[in-house]
Amino acid sequence: MKRKGAINNKILAMTVSIIVALTITGLAYSHWQERITIIGTITTGRWGQSIGSSKVVTPKGYDENRSIKERIINDGQTLMLICANISSGWHIWAGILIQNEGTTPTSVEQPIIEVIGANIQDFTINIYYYGPYDRGNFKEVWGGVKMEDLPFKNWKEAGEIILEPNQKAVIWIEFSYENSAVIGETTIYITIQYNIS
Repeated sequence: MKRKGAINNKILAMTVSIIVALTITGLAYSHWQERITIIGTITTGRWGQSIGSSKVVTPKGYDENRSIKERIINDGQTLMLICANISSGWHIWAGILIQNEGTTPTSVEQPIIEVIGANIQDFTINIYYYGPYDRGNFKEVWGGVKMEDLPFKNWKEAGEIILEPNQKAVIWIEFSYENSAVIGETTIYITIQYNIS
């Protein structure tokens, strides 16, 4: 009889152990089956440059005879110049001050230039890039500029200037016209371009 009781106790102990193990496993499994909700904010980088300011530098007398109206359009992406009475010897400089308004570095690329009302091949166009600048340091190539000052020394090529967030660059574009035909009114569009660096 003793032997039979010892076997029953062992079977009982094994059965209880299995039941306890299954209970613990079930609790652990049910704990990990609960739904977990995580709420957070993911901020992605944004990039973009815009024209903050523009100016046109002309020889004396252009205000009366060869007026030029400038306006920044297209959410700060394009400078529009409306030019009257273009004829041989016409010569201007258009300046744009651009800023990186994004959170990632961007390069300053060659702007797209379109001429409406004339043939763009009749113009000689030279582009000069300056920067990058922090805060007001760009004034050396922007403030009080006269025709004889341009182009400034130490200019760069397209793509050489990398703007960190909030940095600025200046682009000066020289336009000259030597064709014998006289053009009544021409609109020039200068649209900035940039790449992520």
